[in-house]
Amino acid sequence: MNFLHLFSVSFEALKERRLRAGLTILMVVMGASLIVALDGTGNGFTDFINDQFSSLGANVLILQPRGHSIEVDKAMVDAISKLSGVKDTVPYIQQIVPITSKGETQTTIMVGVDQSKLPLLFPTVSLDAGQFVASTDNIGILFGSEIAQTSSGAEAFVNLGQTVGAVYQVYEGERPVTFRRSFNVRGILKTVGSGVVPVDQMAFITISAANSFFERGGYYDGIYVITEGSELNKQIQQQIRNRYSGDLTIISPQAIADAIDQIRSGVYFFISIVAYVSLLVASVGIITTLHTSMIERIKEIGLLKALGFNNHLVLTLFLEEAIIIGALGATIGVASGMGLSFAMSFLVGKALRPASPVQAGRSFSFSLEISPVFSPTNLVSTWLICVVLSMIAGFYPAWRASRMDPVVALRHE
Repeated sequence: MNFLHLFSVSFEALKERRLRAGLTILMVVMGASLIVALDGTGNGFTDFINDQFSSLGANVLILQPRGHSIEVDKAMVDAISKLSGVKDTVPYIQQIVPITSKGETQTTIMVGVDQSKLPLLFPTVSLDAGQFVASTDNIGILFGSEIAQTSSGAEAFVNLGQTVGAVYQVYEGERPVTFRRSFNVRGILKTVGSGVVPVDQMAFITISAANSFFERGGYYDGIYVITEGSELNKQIQQQIRNRYSGDLTIISPQAIADAIDQIRSGVYFFISIVAYVSLLVASVGIITTLHTSMIERIKEIGLLKALGFNNHLVLTLFLEEAIIIGALGATIGVASGMGLSFAMSFLVGKALRPASPVQAGRSFSFSLEISPVFSPTNLVSTWLICVVLSMIAGFYPAWRASRMDPVVALRHE
C-alpha cells in the first residue's frame, strides 16, 4: 500500500470523527495564528519605530531648560559646542502660531532655526519646492509638507512666493497683547514622517526672525546637540549633566527608540510563550483525539493486521492522521494569523495615536500607520513546528496501535 492510499484512509478516518478532529485542528489553528500575528505585528512595530526615529539623526540630543531655573543663551550654546565629542550645536526658538493663507487659518508649530543645519538634524529632509531660508532673511518661511496643504487636503494651503500672515497673543497682566507679522513662502519640504519632532507639521523661519517676532531677547527654547556619533551620546549627556546639574532636560531619540524596542521585545516574548503553550495544549488534544480513536478502532486495527498490515503500516496510518491535523491547523493558522496581524496592527496604531487639539477641526497627531511585516522563514518555521509537534503528539497513540496483538484486537468488545 502506497503513501497516498494510506493518506486517503487516514483522512477518511478523521472525517468519520469530524467534530473531534475539527476541535483539535482549531487548537492548532489558535496557536499558529497567534504566533504569526505576534511576529508580523512585532516586526511591523519595530520597523515603524525605526522609521519614525530615523527622521531625527541618531547622533542628535535635544536640550531644553527645566522650568525657569536656567535660561538658554548664546554663552550656553558656545559652552556646549566645546564639549568633547560634540560636532555642532543648533539653538532653536518655537511657538504655536496660527497662520492665515487664502482665507483659511491653520495652527502650526513655528520654529526659528538655522535652516542650513536642517539636513544635519533630519537626515531624510529634502525640498519639494523652493529653497531653505537664508539666515539673513527675516521675512522668509519654509513649510512642512502637511501644513502646506489645506485641512481638507484638496488644494495647497500655501504656494511659493505667497505672503502669509502669522499672529500670536500673550498676556501682560490681564491685558492681551497681539503680535502680527507677514512672511513670504520661500520653500516647501517633502514628507519626512512625524517622529519625535513633527517636521511635516512645522513652519520654519530664521532664528533672528523668531527672536524678534516672539520677543525672546536673545534667549532660546532649546538646543539640538549633534554628536560625532551615536555611541558618544551617553558620554556627552553625562558631561552636560555634570555642568548644568538638573537644570536641563536631555532627550535622546535613540535612547527612546531602544527603550521602546526593549519593552516591545519583553511584551512580545511573554505573549509568544502563551502562544507556544497553546500549541502544547493542542498537542495534548492531538494525543487525546488519536488515543480515543485508537480505542474506538481496536477491532479495525485487528482486521487490518489480519489482512496483512504490519506494525510499520499501522504506525504510519495513525501518524498520518496526526500530520493531517497539524498540516491543516498550521495552514489555516498561518493564513488567519496574517489577517489577525493586520487587525492587531490597526488596533495598536489606533490605541497609541496621541492627539492634541489645537484648533477646531484640526489637531496635531503622530501618524501611527503600522503595517505588519512577515518573514517567509518565520512563516515556514511556524508551519513546520505545528506539523512536527503534531507528529510527536501522535507518536504514542500510533505506537500503541501498531503494537496491538491482532487476535486480542479482533476479540475486543
